[in-house]
Amino acid sequence: MNPLSHGLCALFCLFTSATSIAEETKGLDLKLVSEVGKITPAKPFTVGLHLHHHEHFHSYWKNPGIVGVPTSLTWKLPEGFQASEIQWPAPEHCLMVGHPCHGYERDVTLLVTITPPAVLPEGKITLSAEAQWMACAQTCHPGFQNVSITFPRDLENGPQLIKKAKTEIPQPDAKLELTLKGTPDAREVTLLIPVQPQEKVYFFSTDGQISSDQPQVIASHKRDPILLRMTRSEFSPENKKSLPGVLQIGKRFIAVDPPYPE
Repeated sequence: MNPLSHGLCALFCLFTSATSIAEETKGLDLKLVSEVGKITPAKPFTVGLHLHHHEHFHSYWKNPGIVGVPTSLTWKLPEGFQASEIQWPAPEHCLMVGHPCHGYERDVTLLVTITPPAVLPEGKITLSAEAQWMACAQTCHPGFQNVSITFPRDLENGPQLIKKAKTEIPQPDAKLELTLKGTPDAREVTLLIPVQPQEKVYFFSTDGQISSDQPQVIASHKRDPILLRMTRSEFSPENKKSLPGVLQIGKRFIAVDPPYPE
């Protein structure tokens, strides 16, 4: 997250800290779910942090842009268990008091792969984590909550939520040939995209090179490829070799990482 995001978030946290302590989950309900009811030794499985947003509230994607704090999980696992990084569903455009950002207004499930050891502890097994997030509407409410899930367990709606979430994870498209023009530190970046000009196109930057408040202008001559011109964030990391992110084309969300020309 860039320094301006930190500053704005700190300001909102200061204004809302009194209410957020008393109402930890204002704007958001969350729980851990699992795709399995029983753990098998050494066999990875998926759990998810399901986020239900209250009306008009949103939470934040892995790179929220100019404002916001992404949801995080700090795991407390039995010996020998390992947890992956969060796998993030495709983001949405949101507004935090007029500031454009990248997050979620819809309900989503953040996926994590759990790898158990070859020898499991006896009895019930509990996976715990501290979840941290920020939920915003007209005001912002940072939240902290310990969440846990114990095995063996009834599946309830866990498999359905996780199956849906897996379809929302942006995937690469080997057939999509992107060309990146510019240098890693140029003020403007141009991405050539072989799609029809009438399709909606937007780039979500995962590392902050392009922020949520920077203009993205489509230039085309009624044929493909279209040119997506983007202004680099003043807080962009320097000397990057590629431009990682999620490219929205129409209703598709594609994981991309085009290299800068050498």
